[in-house]
Amino acid sequence: MRIPKIFIMVLVLLTLSALPVYAGWVETSQEDVSYYGDGVVKQVPSVEDGGPESIMDFRKGTVTMVDHRSRTYTTFKFEEFCQVLVKMYAGMPPDMLAQIRQMNEARPKPNVTVKKIGKGETIAGYETTKYQVTNNGQFERTVWMAEDAKLANFYKSFGDQAREHMKKMMVCKDLGLNGDTVDMSPPYLDLMKKGWLMMEEVVDEDSVSGESAPVEELVEESLPASTFEVPQGYKKVPLAQFNMGDQ
Repeated sequence: MRIPKIFIMVLVLLTLSALPVYAGWVETSQEDVSYYGDGVVKQVPSVEDGGPESIMDFRKGTVTMVDHRSRTYTTFKFEEFCQVLVKMYAGMPPDMLAQIRQMNEARPKPNVTVKKIGKGETIAGYETTKYQVTNNGQFERTVWMAEDAKLANFYKSFGDQAREHMKKMMVCKDLGLNGDTVDMSPPYLDLMKKGWLMMEEVVDEDSVSGESAPVEELVEESLPASTFEVPQGYKKVPLAQFNMGDQ
C-alpha cells in the first residue's frame, strides 16, 4: 500500500521537530565566525587566518578542535589547555621560553577599574557605549559594548556558564600563567554583562596598540545541535598528535 504524500510530509516535519534546536547568536568578523548556543560556542577562523575550528562546551567542560583538511579532531578538558600553549611555544629556544615564564610570573596581580566614556560608534547596526579599562593605574584598553537588553540577557547567562572554565584555560605553570588576567577580573566581567563586546583596542606594556576585529554582523538564529558537533567520519586523535596549523 502506498503511503499518501501528505502523510510522508507530516512524518518529515515531526522528525525535524524532534531534533534539538538552540536559540543562539551568530557573530561575524574579519577574523572568524562564532556560533553561540546554550553553554557552547563554536569559532570558525577565516580562510586567511586558517587553523582549526574550536568548540568550547561549558556544560561538559571540554574543548574540541577540528581540522577539516585532515578530517581529524581532538577533545580535552579546559584545564588541559596548557598543553596546547606549550605545544604552540615548542619551537622557541629554551632561554626565550624561560624569559616568557619569568615575565609572566613577575606580572603584578590585576587591579582593574572600568570607566564609562560615553556614546560610541554604531557597529553592525547596534549603538554602542565606550568604556575605558585601567589596570594597576595604567590605561589598558578601550571597549565598545552594545547594551541591548536581549543581548545582555543572553550573554549574562552564557558568561555565567563559561567563567570558571575560561579561567582554567589561563592557568599554565610551564609558562608562568596563574589565571589572574584583566579578562577574568570582576570589574571586566561585570562590564561584559552589560551586553555584547563589539570591539576593543588594547594597549600592552610597551604602548603598542592592538585592535580586535570589530563585529561585522550579529544576528539571532535557531541553531541545530549539529552546529556544535564533529562531522561524521572524522578521526579522533590525541592532543599531542593534532595539527594546530601554522604557529
